Order: sequence, then structure tokens, then C-alpha cells
Amino acid sequence: MKKLLFILIILLPFNAFAVDAIYRVSSGEVTYIGDNAPIVDDTYKILAQGVTLQDGSNVRDGNGNYRVFGYAKIYDNGTVRNATQQELDTFASLNQDDNNEIAADKAKAHFQNNPNLRKILIAFAAILVDEINILRAEHSLPERSLSQLKTAIINRISKDD
Repeated sequence: MKKLLFILIILLPFNAFAVDAIYRVSSGEVTYIGDNAPIVDDTYKILAQGVTLQDGSNVRDGNGNYRVFGYAKIYDNGTVRNATQQELDTFASLNQDDNNEIAADKAKAHFQNNPNLRKILIAFAAILVDEINILRAEHSLPERSLSQLKTAIINRISKDD
């Protein structure tokens, strides 16, 4: 019994608790630490199970803020550790990039999954292309096609504004 207790005392400080963590793919920023993490159905976040905590499990400061030095965590090869200030500085911009991509994906999905909306927008776009082509012909420019317009719209949706 004494040997078992001795082994536990020796190993316990070196064996951090294994828990679940949810982190952003783009930055590694940990947004959740705990047992029984919710299922992540998102291409921008990943659930890592059984991660080791090097620096505790708080990801928020006393006011509930993320991204505070000493509290913000980053996922790093199966381990969750405190983020450095340099890593912290990138979290907000990478988060904004993720949000822009999510918004673009939702807009594209809404267009693809809503045939009535698609029909109205295609009719509207066809009228605009006809009008634009009249003006382009007056300046000896080649006509635009609906296909070109569709590509331009998809590219515009994917921009960061």
C-alpha cells in the first residue's frame, strides 16, 4: 500500500489531467476545455479528446474575456498550453477570417438550397446583363454572359467585406 501511494505521489504532479478541448483550425485557439465537450459540426473548429493541460483549464479571465494573456490557450499536438503574446495577437484576425468564410459559405448554401430565391436572382441578373451588354456594345466591348456574372458574384461573396 505504501509503495502504491508513493508511486501515485510521484506520478501525479507529472501526469496532467486529460480532458476534451475545442480549438480553431486556423489558429489553434482553444474555445472550450472540459469533460463531455459538445459535438463539433464545423469545418473551422475541431474537438480534440484526451488532451493534456500544461497550464490549467481556465480559458477566460475573471471578467469572462477570452484572449487575455495567461488565460488564452492554444492547442499544440495533443497538449493545451498558454498562448504566447505573439499567438494571442493573431487570434482576432484569424477569427475574423473564419467568420468571413463562414458567412460566404452560408450565403452560397442559401442560394444553392433555395430554388425560389435562385430563380428570382437569376432573372434579375439576366435583366442586368442585358442592360450592361447594351452599354458595352455602344463602346465596342464584348458582351458579358450569365456564366461570367455568376463567377463574379461567387468571387465577390468570397471577399472579406
